[in-house]
Amino acid sequence: MAKISDEKRADILEAAWRLMAEQRRLDAGMADIAAAAEVSRQTLFNAFGNRAGLLVAMVRHQDTRGEEVTRMRQIAATGRDAAALHAFVDAWLQYLPVVYPVAIQLETGSLSDLDANAAWQDRIFSQGVRMGLDRILGQIAANGGLRPGRDPSRLADLCLTLLVPSAWRYLVVERGWDADAFARSRHELVDALLAQARPGQSRAHR
Repeated sequence: MAKISDEKRADILEAAWRLMAEQRRLDAGMADIAAAAEVSRQTLFNAFGNRAGLLVAMVRHQDTRGEEVTRMRQIAATGRDAAALHAFVDAWLQYLPVVYPVAIQLETGSLSDLDANAAWQDRIFSQGVRMGLDRILGQIAANGGLRPGRDPSRLADLCLTLLVPSAWRYLVVERGWDADAFARSRHELVDALLAQARPGQSRAHR
């Protein structure tokens, strides 16, 4: 892939994000994105390889624009208890409303759009929320913090179902829950998956 300046790369990725967030154009092709970024289609192909590569780069770029994803990675790298799991969930829930307009399109579009699926898999699974949950729950299990017989990888899958954009869509967008109620419900359900907190490990929910 050809080298472009960091400034031009950021401009392209932000233009692609605006196109999909504001105009809800997940189906935007390379020509549409090139027009929005005011570059040639060949520049996009040279810089990102293909549409899937551009979408993956777009969501990763968005992750750098706030502190939530950095905080999630730090928590996932060091978290060993239920408090860390809740802190990780909090960081994601602060970020979710920001990325929701594109994230919900990637989630629903992943069923039929291979490029959207590549970006969805990258952001949620291979480099994203699922990986962080798996790491933290693995450490909790290693420290004896799960009910006997509970598989931390399965629990990570269950936790993820509570946090995907479609959960936000149903409860907040369609059913009218406010963000605090949504967050409280996520923490309550996460707690239900964990062992009884030991003294000093309980968490006061908002």
